[in-house]
Amino acid sequence: MENYSGATPYLSFWLDDQLYAFSINNVVEVTERPKITAIPQCDHYIKGVFNFRGEILPAIDVMAKCHLTRIHEPVADEDCAIIVLETNKEDADLHLIAGAIVERVSDVISIKPIDIIPINDFDSHIDASLSEGVYNHEDKIVTILNTQKILALENSSQAQGK
Repeated sequence: MENYSGATPYLSFWLDDQLYAFSINNVVEVTERPKITAIPQCDHYIKGVFNFRGEILPAIDVMAKCHLTRIHEPVADEDCAIIVLETNKEDADLHLIAGAIVERVSDVISIKPIDIIPINDFDSHIDASLSEGVYNHEDKIVTILNTQKILALENSSQAQGK
C-alpha cells in the first residue's frame, strides 16, 4: 500500500528507548497484551502462545528475537502491546502469523523507499538480516524490521531458506 507520494505506511513502536517499525501491510491488529501461556522448550524469543480470535498464535518477544540488550527497566507486562502480524497470506507454504510483543505502539509514519538507509552501511545495534534499514523521523532513528524474518522460527524450513 503506497500513497500518492510513493511512500509506504509503517506502524512505529518502542522497544526500550529505541523506535522501530513494521510495514502496515503486515499488521492485522494491535491488541492489549493478552494472557500468554508459556510453552516448554521453545526458542528463547517465544514467550508462549495466546488466543487471537479463536486461533492459537505464538507470542514473539521482538527484543529477544533481535538480540537487543535492555538499557532501561522494562515497563510492566500489562503496559505492553501485541502487534498481530501476518505475511504471505497468498502462499500457504510461506504464510506466517504471530504476535510481536512491543512496549508501546507509537504511530503510523509514511516512508519513501529512497529514504530508507540500509543498516549494513554502518555499525548497528541490530542484526542487519532482521532489518530493512533505518529512517530519520523527526530527529529519531526508526529501525524498520523485516516482518518475514521476525516471524520466522529459527528451526523452521522457512527460516533456513528451504
